[in-house]
Amino acid sequence: MQRLGPVVARSIQSLGARLVRSAWHDPSKVTPEVEAGYRKPLQVENWDRALWELTRAGHALNLGERLGEIQVPVLVFTGAEDQIVPAEQCVRLAQELPNAELVVIPNCGHVPQEECPEQVLSAITWFLSR
Repeated sequence: MQRLGPVVARSIQSLGARLVRSAWHDPSKVTPEVEAGYRKPLQVENWDRALWELTRAGHALNLGERLGEIQVPVLVFTGAEDQIVPAEQCVRLAQELPNAELVVIPNCGHVPQEECPEQVLSAITWFLSR
């Protein structure tokens, strides 16, 4: 997998605009500028290796098993219509973190910070003001 991992990661590049559009609940909001922003990092040398190493890093640390160790307040937010990481997984994450607050943003996909920035900012402002 050490050599195959980057190859698998590289497959993201071939999916292009289709992958970006699947990350948004409302693909009509994906402008040419948004697409260009997603393509730009894929032009950096060894981006595929970096993505693979980032993916592996979480597994090596057994983060899933250590969630109970996180004692600071955590805000978990997700788009209700996320097709990449289902909202149910974020609900479970919030339940496993001892001090988590969960915000599910309706009519929003995988990248709520981009697709629904006002709602995300409102959630962050509420969370920080507590």
